Formats: sequence, structure tokens, C-alpha cells
Amino acid sequence: MDLKTGRLYWPATYKEPQAYPSVEADLECDVVIIGAGVSGACTAYELKDTGLDVIVIDKRTVAAGSSSANTGLLQFSNDQLLFEAIRSFGEKAAVDHYWRCYDAISRLRDEIVPSLSVDPDLIMRDSLFFASNEEEKEVVEQEYQALKKAGFDATYLEPDEMEKWVPFKRPAAMLTKGDAEVNPYKLTYGLIQAAADSGVRIFEQTEVFLKKADDEGVLLRTEGGYIIKAKKAIFSQGYETQETVKEKNAVIESSYAIVTNQLKDLSFWKDNVMIWESARPYFYARSTADGRIVMGGLDERTSDPDKRDQMIVSKRKQLLAEIESWFPQLKGEVQADFEWSGSFAHMHDGQPVIGQYDRVPNSYFLLGYGGNGIVYSLFLSKLIARHLMGEKDEAFSFYSHERVYETT
Repeated sequence: MDLKTGRLYWPATYKEPQAYPSVEADLECDVVIIGAGVSGACTAYELKDTGLDVIVIDKRTVAAGSSSANTGLLQFSNDQLLFEAIRSFGEKAAVDHYWRCYDAISRLRDEIVPSLSVDPDLIMRDSLFFASNEEEKEVVEQEYQALKKAGFDATYLEPDEMEKWVPFKRPAAMLTKGDAEVNPYKLTYGLIQAAADSGVRIFEQTEVFLKKADDEGVLLRTEGGYIIKAKKAIFSQGYETQETVKEKNAVIESSYAIVTNQLKDLSFWKDNVMIWESARPYFYARSTADGRIVMGGLDERTSDPDKRDQMIVSKRKQLLAEIESWFPQLKGEVQADFEWSGSFAHMHDGQPVIGQYDRVPNSYFLLGYGGNGIVYSLFLSKLIARHLMGEKDEAFSFYSHERVYETT
């Protein structure tokens, strides 16, 4: 699957990553994880100390798929806002989901990153969410009320108060705490390295195909003809999972992003708060560790890579224009050093999925689709690991196709 096209920024920040071998013999294990992007890396990290014999395998190198095109905004807020999720799934499920996202970011900061040998440039940031126009003001107000009621640290901002944070104003805005920015490429390599250091076997540049899945386990065949036999399989291939099992709830579209040149002065952007808006599709922005701006958005309802890629130049111009609109101080100084288009998936109902299918027994499909893919992968991988170890979590069935909480 053609996942992305363009000049990618993140690989340029980590030029000598660890290399891993390809498969050159038949293998057996307890668990095989297919995919060494961020979701597969999170899963390997969660399983590394369980005593299970675990293999990770990828047809590319580590983090070379969609993870290298991720923009690295980690937010507990979702594309489906909290008040919208409450309407769809009820208060318990929606609020619990938001807190799982929040806790995943906190755990990444407090527990996971300190254990990694690769620094993923994690920086905690506040997020600024603004109404794109006067009609959207009510959206910000409703979301603010929902977040406050659920116990999140949120501050409502009038237009003049918004200008204390960014050099532009809109009808309404909201500041939330507990989010972060990260280098997704370095994070993925750090997680994989931590897993490898604990005995997880990592293989790359080896494509595998599902040969058989039954009550006895799962058999995979490599492109070279070798067989991998596992008791359980976890498919963490991101959007390419749709090539193995078609999830009816999933929608694949296209998105765009740029990374600017290094900028000497961003002092007009208070605390480099991450920025996003209420319009759909929406623009969003963050900074980088070396003083650049990442801006993304302008999603298109197409999964055709040729149509997607034909729009890169025009999308780059639009994204640069939006940066200059938000930050007029940069007019004439900002340019796109990197730009790319990529496949992007979300679920019709707005929530990620742990897929289990009767036709593929003994298998889990980690579908962390949506704007919060990294955050989803952080806690969905933990749910899968707990499930494998026989630990019950009331939310597991919510992230399955049932979308209901089990009784504990």
C-alpha cells in the first residue's frame, strides 16, 4: 500500500537508526506482532516483560510506514469531541475514553520515556482549541463545559484572552493541559529498542502473508518462503491492516503536512501551545525541538494515492498561507523545507478498534485510527497485552465491535 509521498522530516532527525535482520529461517513464538510502526512498537513494549516469546516483523524498516509521516501531536482530546462522544456512547464510555487518552500521555512522560535509550523529544504542551468562525463558537462552549464536568483542566478564553497566547484571535477558544508533542520516528525506534533489549526478536524488510489461522494458532509465510508459527498474532500494520481484513467501520482518506525552515524567533507564540480548530477538516500546528513549525490538515476524501499526491504542491501553498495568517510576523520568512501527503484512516463512529474476527482466530487487530493514533496505540496495546495475560478490563469490549462496557 502506498502510504505516503514527499519529503519527510522525522527520518532526517535520526540518521543512524538501529538496523535489524530479515527472516532467514522458520520461526516459532508465543506472539507474533506484524508491523514495526508505532502501534507495533507500543505492543512489543507492553509484552516485553510478560515472559512470552515475542517476535516483531515488518516488510519495511522500523517506523518506515505511516509512523514516519505522523505529525506527533499527542492530545487527550479527539477528532470526535467529548460532548459528541457522550451523545453517541453515553457519559461513562466517553469520559472513560478521554481519561484513557490523558493517562496514556501521562504514562508516556512518567514511565515509558524515562526507560528508553532513544530520546523521543517529548515535550509537554498545553493545547489551544479555537472556534473557526462565529457559528462554531457554540462548539467550543459545549466542549469546554463537557471537559470541565469530566474533571479536565480547561480554561475558556475570550478573543482578547486568546491573543495572549497567539497573535490572532477568533470568536472563542479553550486552553487545555496535559498534552504533548513528540518525535514519532524516534519514539518508535526507542520502543522497539527497549523491546529488543528485553529479548523480543525484531525482524525487518520481511513481508509476511497470512497462511492459516485456526484454533491451534497462526501460521505466516514470508515472501522468501519461511514459516512463522505463533500461538497468537497481533496485526499492528496501521492502515495496511485493511489488506488483511476489511474493517467496515474504517474510512481511508488523505492528509497533508509541512515542516518549515528553522525560525529564529517564535516568542509571539506563547509556550508554543499546540493549536487546532473546530472546523472539519481542520488546520493544526505545533513546534519542533529545532525551532520549526509543523502544520497539517486539508484532508481529502480520497484513498487514491495518485489523486492524493497530485495535490501536494497546492496543499503546501495553502498550509504556508495559513501559517502566515496565524503568524503574520513570519510573512516572507517562512518556507516549507519538508512536505508530504499520506493515507489517513478513521472510524465511522469516531473510536479506535481492537478487531477480533471469527475468520482469523487467535488474532488481534490494533486499529488505532483517527487523529490520535499514537495515543490510541499507547493504551490499546496495553489492553491487548492485559487480555493476552488473562486480565479483565471493562473497556475491552467497548473498543471491540460491541461498543459496550462489560460488567465488572
